[in-house]
Amino acid sequence: MATREDLCIAMDLGGTKMRVALIDRTGDLIQRDSEPTLANQSREQTLERLTSIITRLVSSTGDRKLVGIVASLASPVDPVTGTMNNPPNLPGWDNFSLKPLLEATFNLPFWAANDATLGAIGEHACGIGQGISNLLYITVSTGIGGGIIVNGSPFLGSRGFAGELGHMSIDRNGPSCACGNRGCLEMFASGTAIARFARERLENGETSLILEMAGKDITNVNSKMVMEAADRRDPLGVELIEQFARDLGLGLVNLIHIFDPQMIIIGGGVSQSSRTYSAALDATIRSNVIPHLKEHINVVTSVLGDDASLLGAATLAFQRVGRAG
Repeated sequence: MATREDLCIAMDLGGTKMRVALIDRTGDLIQRDSEPTLANQSREQTLERLTSIITRLVSSTGDRKLVGIVASLASPVDPVTGTMNNPPNLPGWDNFSLKPLLEATFNLPFWAANDATLGAIGEHACGIGQGISNLLYITVSTGIGGGIIVNGSPFLGSRGFAGELGHMSIDRNGPSCACGNRGCLEMFASGTAIARFARERLENGETSLILEMAGKDITNVNSKMVMEAADRRDPLGVELIEQFARDLGLGLVNLIHIFDPQMIIIGGGVSQSSRTYSAALDATIRSNVIPHLKEHINVVTSVLGDDASLLGAATLAFQRVGRAG
């Protein structure tokens, strides 16, 4: 049985960065480390650097017991084997599991889950979702992912892959998505989509502060620049963010109609600019949601930020150990 003094290793492996933390049962992040993933390197090189980070943290635990390792992965994940399925930002990692390597190397149990699912668990256990029985967590960043809490427990579906909220179609004639679908929400309302729409407009000759922020190089444009331009009332920035809010709002209306959640939590990098788009997002939701749900709309911003998935990973580890005990 895990005690308050026990620790777990929580790690988050994404296409840009890998983060590893020592976390105790109360949710305190005792120590952390990170490195760029360098996804263009071979998988073996990345694994060597990842195990080195974990080794450094393990060596600092002293007499405190480590109960296991949990990986937060930007990929659909088999909850039993930890196998990744077509991770979009980790080329060469399809059908691969960290479980055999890390269990053999560190002699600790290993579990893995989708990063957005763990974000939902983290917010439910340690963040703004505490005390909420039914909630949705949606991360808006490079893509869009989701985690679902139903009656206080994560909902994974029949095979563990539930929560691909970014791949609901909001336009059957929309652009093709890498998943094979057309008109996916993340093709319209992710950080990547915001930047793509901005570049297209600038390439067509429109003028905007966005281009100045990008150093006159359209290829440098990112969603943060578009948000900042909207804050400064740049006409193109305002138009693009209002369009983003409408598209995201339509996706959230679908989710409200399907799940009837007590709360929707928005996390991910784009959520850091929530004050820029929240009014337009709320207006879209209120104008499209069915009447008897209007008074129950509760869309909030994550309070844990990037730590949501790490804290969710720790929560999962201690739950698993508790069940085993």
